[in-house]
Amino acid sequence: MSVSYFETANQLLRKSQFDNAIESYQKAIEENPKSAWSYYNLGEALVNTGSIKEAIAAYQKAVDLNSNSPWFHDRLGSMQLQAGQLSEAISCFQTAIALDPSFSEFYTNLGMALTQQGNISEAISSFHKALALKPNDGETYYYLAQAFTQQNQKQEAIAAYHQALEINPYWSECYLELAKIQDNLGQTDEAIKNYHRSCQLNPNLIEAYQSLRTILEQQEEWEELIKLSRRCCQVNSNSAEAYYDLGTGLIHQQEWEEGIIALRRACELNPEFIEAYQQLGQALFQQNEWEEAVTVYRRCVQLNPDSVEYQWSLAKALVQVYNWEEAIQVYRQTCYLESSSAELYDQLGQTLAQFYQFEEAIATYRQALELNPENQGEIQARLQQILEKQRQFEEVIAIYRRTQEFNPNSFESYQNLGQTLRQQGDIENAIVALRRACVLNPGSPVAYHLLGHTFAILQKWDEAISCYRRACEIYPHSPDIHLHWGEALEQKENYQEALAYLQKAINLKPDFDLAYEAMGRVISKKKGVNLDPLSRYREMQKNRPTDPETYQDLGQQLHRQGYLKESINCYQKGIELQGEPIHLWFYRNLGEALISYQSSVISHQ
Repeated sequence: MSVSYFETANQLLRKSQFDNAIESYQKAIEENPKSAWSYYNLGEALVNTGSIKEAIAAYQKAVDLNSNSPWFHDRLGSMQLQAGQLSEAISCFQTAIALDPSFSEFYTNLGMALTQQGNISEAISSFHKALALKPNDGETYYYLAQAFTQQNQKQEAIAAYHQALEINPYWSECYLELAKIQDNLGQTDEAIKNYHRSCQLNPNLIEAYQSLRTILEQQEEWEELIKLSRRCCQVNSNSAEAYYDLGTGLIHQQEWEEGIIALRRACELNPEFIEAYQQLGQALFQQNEWEEAVTVYRRCVQLNPDSVEYQWSLAKALVQVYNWEEAIQVYRQTCYLESSSAELYDQLGQTLAQFYQFEEAIATYRQALELNPENQGEIQARLQQILEKQRQFEEVIAIYRRTQEFNPNSFESYQNLGQTLRQQGDIENAIVALRRACVLNPGSPVAYHLLGHTFAILQKWDEAISCYRRACEIYPHSPDIHLHWGEALEQKENYQEALAYLQKAINLKPDFDLAYEAMGRVISKKKGVNLDPLSRYREMQKNRPTDPETYQDLGQQLHRQGYLKESINCYQKGIELQGEPIHLWFYRNLGEALISYQSSVISHQ
């Protein structure tokens, strides 16, 4: 005997092969279009594929074919309730009750629909009828509690939730809803206990974590909040909010390193999470992590360009990394957004003064004073100081004009003035002149290079590096700029980065003696070696290190002090250890040592 389409479809439905089941039910209906069960089970399969509209149509057909089945009416009503068709759902549940008034679930479903409709009194009555038929139905107590809550009968709601939990003490959502009412009533200790219970029973119930976090934050229970947030991160490792909460708690406890890591993770998980970026930026400020703070506040400004707070924070961070030009631009934008802030104008004036843009600094300080700040005396003192520097600079220009042509609108005039002043030892005014040249021609690598070199004379290494960086951005092919950049980094003891720029200088100019010499010097400092080369040579003959750069470095020092044979041995050993590819300067050093040795032999003959 062949198996019918209906039986096949039922087997497929039990196996959760829903698409195939739908196809078989449709064939069964073609065979027997009067089968109410075929339509009913088709509805079941459609529900499992998320096709609610089609499922409702199938259930409706089942009801049309068998209007005496209360179950068909109830199932149709449940789907209509899910689809938001409240009036139709209520009608179906009422019909189901009329057909079989002894089944509690029909009353419960009717109560749910009435609750959603806002007909709370009738809903409560329906739930009570359900409980009269089935007193130990925890779900009905749960929905009854929700109805009481909507009617602001909070004590009755609490009692109903307790009844539900007596029947099912492992119901996480019920603990959550109970805790929310207790929290609202100020029963904080009970609320905390039930929030905790909800989290323990269902670690994925994020709402419980969030509600509990709010209470713990209000009570400043930071250690407890951190523990809670850690659990939340473990449960949901892709939750930006969980990492944000963890980071916030850790930062509050001044656990900076771990807090920053958590906030970074929050930003990675949600690149639009501006509160996480803001909190991260503040933490980086506290730890003087200025480079990253700049990146973070740039993102804040991207997300909310009209925020004075974010623009201001970005400007402060840019000042700390000596990116004066961008800092000034951002301060200007911030002053535009908040034109009544004397403090902003004061900080812009200070930045302009540090940037040696005296004329604009003077105008900005005056703008700050017009806003009647509390620290008027301090701003006035700063203004007078800059006015004096500007006066001295104007005197310098007047003297220069006696012998040289000078055009105040020409960057070349200021550049030439700066070079002259530097040669005369007037470094401060040389910086003012060169800075003016950079302002008039921001695309001149020469002006920035000269300015950086002038800062280096004053050992202002951060300012010098900022200028060298800008010069290389404009013209990346200058070996001299890379050399000076590397030497400035050497002075800051940033040896690894210094070597990178010195290597770039050599790549651009393979016979660059100064770069080779600087590289050897930096390698020595990086390794912290004893600078007595002959002692080092003897020690190395015993220990035989395997780093080729060590031999090259020692070879250079031996060469400079006249130990030519030893120098040649070091270079050859370095080349042997290096393998392929050999750095060009390894061979160059060996060649120069061999030439020096040959010259020495000839001179002694």
